[in-house]
Amino acid sequence: MWPFSQKYNYLYYPVMVSFLDLRNRLPRRRLDKLKVCNVGVGEGGSALALQLPYFNFARLDHIDVHQPYLDAARARTWSAKVVNFINTDVRNWNFAAYDYVFMFDVLEHLEKADALAVMEKIKCHQLIFIPLETMFRKNDFGVKAQDHLSFWTEADFKERGYTTEILSGFHIEEKSVFDALWALK
Repeated sequence: MWPFSQKYNYLYYPVMVSFLDLRNRLPRRRLDKLKVCNVGVGEGGSALALQLPYFNFARLDHIDVHQPYLDAARARTWSAKVVNFINTDVRNWNFAAYDYVFMFDVLEHLEKADALAVMEKIKCHQLIFIPLETMFRKNDFGVKAQDHLSFWTEADFKERGYTTEILSGFHIEEKSVFDALWALK
């Protein structure tokens, strides 16, 4: 069963809205033929991460630098035919084997030059979700890889050939409100 057929409280959204529904971002062709790399598994509690177990991709490789995130993801039930959990740094990964690469809330955790180099070496489709922040954020739970090290604008993606969509006021943290962005290439 699709996880958002019932009401779901993601941050301040009372229901799963279409702009977060990955089914609206993926190709209409058969997903069971796609090889997908999901960069940055994270804690797995975001509305985007919670959808991934329900897609029956041919192959779904999760990569993350933080092994506990991979261990938590491994404990879930996945619909993909083949699922792998790889502890590595995205800057060292070869993306040649994939049809799609997902990077949801990932690029801001890298220095901008490193993130741009990663984006450049990906030759398949890329689906990116990223906050458009105006301040650096250090995490308060001790995972260094979760610090935000770069700022992004819509122009950063448009000038590289991505199709973009801004979600105005998507993130609300304490007294700060900032946008998020979908980018597809």
